[in-house]
Amino acid sequence: MIVKAKKDNISNLSNLIFNAIKDVANILTGEDEEDKILQTIDQYIVMDINRLSYNNIWIYEIQNRVVGLIISYDSNRVEELDSPILEHLAIKNIFIDAFDKECFADEFYIDTISVFEDFQGKGIAKELFFFIEKHAKKLEYKKLSLLVDFDNIKALKLYEKVGFKKNTILKISNHNYHHMIKVIF
Repeated sequence: MIVKAKKDNISNLSNLIFNAIKDVANILTGEDEEDKILQTIDQYIVMDINRLSYNNIWIYEIQNRVVGLIISYDSNRVEELDSPILEHLAIKNIFIDAFDKECFADEFYIDTISVFEDFQGKGIAKELFFFIEKHAKKLEYKKLSLLVDFDNIKALKLYEKVGFKKNTILKISNHNYHHMIKVIF
């Protein structure tokens, strides 16, 4: 079952996020140690506004256990959503004007999709994609977008299977990613 994340129940969400974004988590948190990265991600999740906020997370549960998630939001709100994270980094004396561009205007951007390894290959990611597509259509978006690392062939094949097409190449943290879109009219 797919449900909206709740501020008071974030168990395992930071682990799912960390598993998906790996090195990007260091940049977003300003931390190098995994436990501190996870703690900071937890802090972000319970905030009302930022890219990793519970307000942008839908979780996949099996028998009341979180096994996957998808994080998605309006690409036109990226600056607003990144502002609290940039403020957190500034407190740690890490000053960044903005993060690298991940999406373009008027997209419903899929920031993160993650399923615990024990539950992969069971169609959960596909269900999350179809759910978020339906949600984006209700909000009258015309396209979904996401990024995939050049080296993540398994994810690329999944994204193509559910209808995403390569659009352009974006460089994030000195690493190349395919920007992919799915037109959903």
